[in-house]
Amino acid sequence: MRMSIVVAVRGNIGALGDLATAIRAQDYPAEDLELIVVDNHPVPVLPPGPYRLGPMPCRVVHEKQAGLSRARNAGIRQAHGEIVLITDPDARPEPDWTRRMAAALETTGAYCAGGKVVPYFTGGATADVPADVLQLFVPPTWPQATTELAAPYWAVGCNLAIRRSPLPRFDTRLGVTGRRHLSCEELEFTVRAQLSGHRVVVVPDAVVHRAIHPADLTPAAVRGRALWHGVSVARLLTIHPGADVYDSYRLRDALAPARLRSRKSRRGAVTDVARVAGLRAERLRLAMARTSTHRERGEVRDGERGLL
Repeated sequence: MRMSIVVAVRGNIGALGDLATAIRAQDYPAEDLELIVVDNHPVPVLPPGPYRLGPMPCRVVHEKQAGLSRARNAGIRQAHGEIVLITDPDARPEPDWTRRMAAALETTGAYCAGGKVVPYFTGGATADVPADVLQLFVPPTWPQATTELAAPYWAVGCNLAIRRSPLPRFDTRLGVTGRRHLSCEELEFTVRAQLSGHRVVVVPDAVVHRAIHPADLTPAAVRGRALWHGVSVARLLTIHPGADVYDSYRLRDALAPARLRSRKSRRGAVTDVARVAGLRAERLRLAMARTSTHRERGEVRDGERGLL
C-alpha cells in the first residue's frame, strides 16, 4: 500500500534532517512512500514545492494559520497514499515503523492505529524523571500484541497511522496553537473514530522515539503542560460529552482524596493540581460563554436570570 508521511513543523526546522534520515532508513519500498512537510510559520521558512528524498517523493506545503491540527489537516489533504502516517519533526521512527503500521491496518482491518512511543532525552536532559511526570509525554503501559484501543492505552500524535478514506480530520479546537500548548487532538480523533464505528488499534511493535528536551522538564514547563492538558480535556469532553477519556489517567483520578495520591512524587502531585485547575477553569469559561450566547439569543429562562 502507498503511504504518506505527514509532519507539521513550526519553530523546530533543525530537527527535520534527522527525521529525514530515519525515514530514508525505512525498510518499506521507497517508491511506495511520500513525505509531506507542512510549514506552519506565518511566512514560509521552507520553499514550497516538490522535492525528492533519495528515491522517495517529498513535498513542502505552507499553512500560514497557526495550529498543529490545522497544519496536519493541510498535509492530509495533500496526501496521495492509502494510509497517512502522522509524526513530529523531533520524533525518530524505527526502521520497520512503516512496514509494521501497514501490516497492522491490513491484518486487523482497522481505520486507525497508534504505535508505541518511547522517550529519548536530548541536550543533557536526564532520564531520571518521575513516572507520574513522564506520563505527560509518553504512555507508561503497552500491550504485548496489537489490540483494541481502550484504557489503559492511548494513542499519541507522533505515531499514528490512519486510512485516507474516510478522509481524516483533526479538530482545530485542540492541538498546539502558538503559545497555547493545547493537546488531546489525537484523543479526540480516536474517540470520534470509535464513536463512528471505526476500529482503532494499538500496535506495540511499531515504535517511534519521542524527544524530551531539558526545557520540557523545568518545573514551569511541566506545570504549563499539565495545565493545558486539563484545558484540552475540558474541551474534549465538551465535544464528546460522557466520553471516557484516558490519557495518563482519567481526570477523576486526580480529584481523588490526597491519601490515594500519596505515592505520587511531589512533582506528580503538582501536575495533578495544574491539570485539575486547567480543567475547571476551562469548564467555567465554556459555561460562561454558553450563558452569554443564550442571553444574546434571549434563550435564558426567567428562572435562570439570577444565577450569574
